[in-house]
Amino acid sequence: MKNRYETCVRSVGAQIRNRARQWGQSEDGAVTVDWVVLTATMTVIGGVIVALTVDGTTDVGNQIGTVLSEKTVSE
Repeated sequence: MKNRYETCVRSVGAQIRNRARQWGQSEDGAVTVDWVVLTATMTVIGGVIVALTVDGTTDVGNQIGTVLSEKTVSE
């Protein structure tokens, strides 16, 4: 019984190694990975741009609001 078990384990181990080797050599999905990396990079760059400009735009918006609230509307 032990011999059959060992043979089965070796066979499964060999199958797993073969599949892992084939997966490592396969180029399927490489374009998908490239697009995911490109999209993630652009998302991070966009977030950095927003983080860098949010304070300045908030200040300008507050100044515009102050100027507009001080103006009177003539009829």
